[in-house]
Amino acid sequence: MANYKLRAKDVMQVEVATILDDATIAEAAQQMRLEGVRSLVVERHDENDPYGIVTFSDIVMRVLAEGRDPEKVRVHEVMTKPVITIYSGMGAQHIAQMFRQTGVSHLPVLDNAKIVGIISMTDLVTEMIAEPD
Repeated sequence: MANYKLRAKDVMQVEVATILDDATIAEAAQQMRLEGVRSLVVERHDENDPYGIVTFSDIVMRVLAEGRDPEKVRVHEVMTKPVITIYSGMGAQHIAQMFRQTGVSHLPVLDNAKIVGIISMTDLVTEMIAEPD
């Protein structure tokens, strides 16, 4: 049975991989590979600047499928900004609904307007569905 009592803070990964918006897509892909992640939160320029995100899917759909050169395309050209975020106390079912409604695969988690973690669909499924006895 799924554990619907979980909150974002129970499911999120606290190590959040980040990148600058002027990095190349080749650099982003290399960083994703090295860190074993499928998304990178794009660093803000200042506290009033919204967070952005670049995902594995962005690279495939907006760079590779279009025949663009990953060495020349910059993160800011393909990232999503502002990124859809959730708060650390949000319940697991609501998080699942957010994934369904928005079509995104990664949701950064905020606490006091600062990113404190990130949740992927894989994280949610892995944590919500109990292992068989």
